[in-house]
Amino acid sequence: MRSIVMLMIETEQPEGLSARKLVVETARHNVLTAYNSKEGLDLLHRFPKVDAVLVHAQLAKCEEMIAEIRRTHPEMPIIVASPMLNAHYPGATFVIPSHEPAALLDVLSKGLHLSIKN
Repeated sequence: MRSIVMLMIETEQPEGLSARKLVVETARHNVLTAYNSKEGLDLLHRFPKVDAVLVHAQLAKCEEMIAEIRRTHPEMPIIVASPMLNAHYPGATFVIPSHEPAALLDVLSKGLHLSIKN
């Protein structure tokens, strides 16, 4: 299986890179990172062949951004990392716990049927 390109859109981490990004990169996938909705949408328009988008639920205008991604890229897998496990995000393909990076690998390997190894 091939490696993927994931766009991660989340608030800037004051302590450095997010654990999610490190986990995905360690699994030999590529990550584009945006720290706000505008930057995320700009990157998605510049790199339309992104394989999946991860949006952190605490990002300002999260649901509006998901709707815009769904409008412009209807088939794009959208993963929402949320601190609230039973939260619902219209347009999201998957909702994962934001503090469990392994859940992201599980979605990549099982939910999206993408390899977590090159």
